[in-house]
Amino acid sequence: MRVYVNDSRWWQNASFALPLIVSVISLVVGLVLQRAEGIGFGLFAAVVTLIMIPVVLLTWRSTATSIVLTKTGADALHVGKVLHHVDWRDLQRIERVEYLGNTRYKLVHHDTEFLTVESEIEESADLVETAFALSGVPRQAEDAPKA
Repeated sequence: MRVYVNDSRWWQNASFALPLIVSVISLVVGLVLQRAEGIGFGLFAAVVTLIMIPVVLLTWRSTATSIVLTKTGADALHVGKVLHHVDWRDLQRIERVEYLGNTRYKLVHHDTEFLTVESEIEESADLVETAFALSGVPRQAEDAPKA
């Protein structure tokens, strides 16, 4: 019925991007001002950036780059590969989860399994509304639309 896309890329992950930016700025400032502290901190941040690359790449492989809603269920895909599938008939609830100021939704089925709708997914609010409509799952009080 509809495809919802996550336009972010692995290199936009804060665990990679922030130390990279800090590294570049510190190295440039340290070299221009001839300050060993700036150069040293820039090199330290560069090492942190290099260490984070495999961590970010490993976690990126389990990140949905799109979620597809059909009449029968939802599929979370990573570059076309199915990561997770939920049939509407198996969906038990849709949970709203607040974490560090970020709102996510979990499409929970079989009590412990769930498909996560990250806030990076475009039009994630519409995705959740459509999931409620297609699944027929009743809303919890905190998930009701605000008047």
